[in-house]
Amino acid sequence: MSARAVIDSLEFARSGQQLQGAIAVAQLARLTDSLFDTGGNLKFALSGGLDGEHRPRLNLKVEGAINLRCQRCLDSLAYPVEVESSLLVLTGHAGGETAEFDELDGIPADPHTDVRALVEDEVLLAIPIAPRHAEGQCSAAVKTTRDGTTSPFAVLAKLKQQRIEN
Repeated sequence: MSARAVIDSLEFARSGQQLQGAIAVAQLARLTDSLFDTGGNLKFALSGGLDGEHRPRLNLKVEGAINLRCQRCLDSLAYPVEVESSLLVLTGHAGGETAEFDELDGIPADPHTDVRALVEDEVLLAIPIAPRHAEGQCSAAVKTTRDGTTSPFAVLAKLKQQRIEN
């Protein structure tokens, strides 16, 4: 997506419009602190519609892969992005709807809704707070085996056990 897409979220939902494209990961500035690198693209599909109660909704699907920074070894961690969200478009008189239903996610109706920011919000919500490789897969993992030295905690446990026995 070369030009920044801006939609009228309420009109987009009510008229059932659709938009799809790809966004370079490098363009998602709020995500960069969690990333190892900014390579790759995320594909998105945004469609509008009404739910069973005739409320306007935006359905967003984001797919792709990003390279997060592992919090154990600080190396690259390939993370698949597969996000599907259904967002209620909240009009001025619909503010109480989210309080009534805990499972509803919503965004305010805005004639200048930035699609890239919407995609970035959903990806930020989907990534783990502290990403890390599975146990034993880190490139610089802390050694879990001892190199012949006795753990100070093992010495303390042994002293405690001896004291209980005496």
